[in-house]
Amino acid sequence: MTVDIVTPSKRLVEGAQAVSVTLPGSRGQLQILPGHADMLAMLGTGVLKLVADGTVRTFAISYGFADVTSDKVTVLAETAEEAEDIDKARAINAQKKAEEALANTLTDENYKKYQFKLQRALVRQQVAH
Repeated sequence: MTVDIVTPSKRLVEGAQAVSVTLPGSRGQLQILPGHADMLAMLGTGVLKLVADGTVRTFAISYGFADVTSDKVTVLAETAEEAEDIDKARAINAQKKAEEALANTLTDENYKKYQFKLQRALVRQQVAH
């Protein structure tokens, strides 16, 4: 099956051939195999794994949608980074800043914003080499 991964700022993957794609669905992990039923899935923050010819490409993604057909998966994510492109030290620093902000009194909007930043920093560290 063919896989595309797109964010508002760039196309990370275009036309990659895969035998399996694992996605962080908003209600749990989803594994897509060739011939999967058509569906549109909401995505959360988490790890996306793309398996092709015995190799695994890993991405940290944040929110979005996956459009699945029997022969194609299109991921539209707010953010996405491939494992080797992640700066782990920067992710650790982002985690510390988010935790400090969450320790303070915040408006509901800012609390959600820093929760999102913390989730993203933790996933980036998990995916980084």
